[in-house]
Amino acid sequence: MKPSRMRYAVLFIVCLVYLITYLDRVNLSVAAPNIIGEFGLSKLQWGLVLSVFSWTYTMGQVPIGMLADKYGARIVLAVIVIAWGTMTALTGLVWGLGSLIAARLAFGLCEAGAFPAATRALAPWIPKTERGFAQGVTHGFARFGGAVTPVIAAVAISYFGWRDMFYVFSSFAIVWGIFWYAWYRDTPREFQDKWGKINQEEINYIEEGYSKTKKIKLPFRVLLKSRNMWALALSYPCYCYVVWIYMTWLPQFLAEAHGLATVKMGIFASLPLLAGTVGDTLGGWLSDRIWQHTGRGKFSRRVVAMTGLLVAAAFMIPGAMASTPGWAIFFLACALFGQEMAVGVYWAVCLDIGHEYSGTVSGLMNTMGGVTSAMSPLVFAAILQFTGSWVYPFIVASAMLVIGALLWLRIDPEKPLVDELNLKASPAQRLDEMTRETV
Repeated sequence: MKPSRMRYAVLFIVCLVYLITYLDRVNLSVAAPNIIGEFGLSKLQWGLVLSVFSWTYTMGQVPIGMLADKYGARIVLAVIVIAWGTMTALTGLVWGLGSLIAARLAFGLCEAGAFPAATRALAPWIPKTERGFAQGVTHGFARFGGAVTPVIAAVAISYFGWRDMFYVFSSFAIVWGIFWYAWYRDTPREFQDKWGKINQEEINYIEEGYSKTKKIKLPFRVLLKSRNMWALALSYPCYCYVVWIYMTWLPQFLAEAHGLATVKMGIFASLPLLAGTVGDTLGGWLSDRIWQHTGRGKFSRRVVAMTGLLVAAAFMIPGAMASTPGWAIFFLACALFGQEMAVGVYWAVCLDIGHEYSGTVSGLMNTMGGVTSAMSPLVFAAILQFTGSWVYPFIVASAMLVIGALLWLRIDPEKPLVDELNLKASPAQRLDEMTRETV
């Protein structure tokens, strides 16, 4: 009998939450003119509103990832998604700067666990030769969410107003969270017991290569001794630094450097994100295919990630120097396409080396990425103001991508943390394992 395909249903539902994260993350920028006008906010105050999300988002990554590892992604992901949906709705009730900042701080904390917990949710469901595709397509949904949010939010604002727009968006997260808790199970075997819609052949296929021993405790201080983990956690921030330039400065670059009007600028700014959506899915799929055909996990992960980052670095500077907006956006779209080829591989390695600790691993990696994400708009602005040129900030971005690519030479996806750190079960765990084997 052929394996069933229930893992793809799980993957699709996880993809939807990645989409919702960016729907709820980007909608505030669309409502900016309305909120700034109603509350009389200065540019500095609005900049503070935009930045506070990253503060709590960064701080919550590891703790919530560890909670997902300990209690399972079913309960943790359901709670935080419903919580951030509630915070999205509360944004529609704010009455001034202070309440708006408080809502964004709470929203950032709730969304902090989204990617680590979602990664943990996929860990027991996705076999090793499909992890790159799985993480690529999930992040492709995230990029697509960022690209379509301005259109959806603008329509909602035009029909209902900016406050009701947040109520509409909040419903997506709350409905998803309720469905997730009712439907998902933390392992395929639990899902089989509950719903019976997955056959034993698929369970065997998924579990191939997984350790059957009881989970060994991994103290956080021990995780910090992993060289593999540190190489991953230092390379990923290079990616994050550059991708946040697209999220924050690209529209202003097109408007100021190329004189595009608002509507045309918005259309042009969405094109690189759409190119990135394709890069996400292609990079993860290609890495998996190379692993399947060669059996070389280290090569398959490195070659795709490094090639993508170096392609991005090569196109970044021509994009900044292009004399027309058409060529500028073409080169920058090519750069983001290459860069996004790497993102699925980054998150696949969290599964490759983390296994049952993938929530903690991805949380630490994303924490480091969050630091440079928060710094990126400020560093870009400082370079721009000091030099008076749009080219130099993009040169720095290109250099960051090269550094990120070189760090991949230190990442080994075929070396799980359990092996690298020589983790061993406690005597009680070993006795329990022997008892279960005897029974």
